[in-house]
Amino acid sequence: MTSLSEDPSDDLDCLTCGACCRTGHDGRILVPADDLVYWRRIGREDLTRQLQPGHFGEQAFATRPDGACVHLGTPESDNACRIYPIRGTTCREFERGSPQCREFRRDFGIDPA
Repeated sequence: MTSLSEDPSDDLDCLTCGACCRTGHDGRILVPADDLVYWRRIGREDLTRQLQPGHFGEQAFATRPDGACVHLGTPESDNACRIYPIRGTTCREFERGSPQCREFRRDFGIDPA
């Protein structure tokens, strides 16, 4: 029997997934202007040069040829973010277990259709 207090997303481990960071080449992982200002302020202008045109006239994280975000993957984990402590707003606000998370997992072949 499942407790009412259990969160159904508790079984999801982002470090075994990374599907949300592999959205393809179409600029889905948006980077709002506030993130650009923040990165410049902390001396990380290199991040502002690793962008591509995104949806709605905004900038987005650039992607590698395989469609993954250029910041995805560390020596410890293929699914960890290299800029996690200063990741963009879109990434910080993305909810593990949300309908969009589940959709990305299905599209990537992790969850059944």
